[in-house]
Amino acid sequence: MANKQLTDSDLKLLLEKQESILIKFLEFSQRQFAESDQVGLDGLMSQKDHCFEELQKIDSLLEKWHSQYDRPLRSDEQKLDVNLQVLLEKILLSEKDFEKVVGREKKAVSLQIAELSRQMQYRKGPIQQSAKIKNMLT
Repeated sequence: MANKQLTDSDLKLLLEKQESILIKFLEFSQRQFAESDQVGLDGLMSQKDHCFEELQKIDSLLEKWHSQYDRPLRSDEQKLDVNLQVLLEKILLSEKDFEKVVGREKKAVSLQIAELSRQMQYRKGPIQQSAKIKNMLT
């Protein structure tokens, strides 16, 4: 589609393609909460990156279409546009929630590192001498 001239009817195809990519992106976004393996999480991030790249291509085609055809959306295109907005909102919420989870985990790890650092400093310090009992004269 990138090499040919866009037609008026291509808008619906572009919106449908964008919708299918956003659905995949949302699935990957929600699956990242359940992924405990770093390799699996990296794979999901890679898949999300791929979806994002595809969305950028679709966006450029949509811009091209809108520059060629200046008309209001038809009813079926409006429905797709509404669906796209709903999907984008769900993705945004999912990504923000995941960011919170990662932030909490990062904070917990930072606290653990700080505690380990304190323990190491304590161990590196001079050996505490045991209290000596003085002979007191009475």
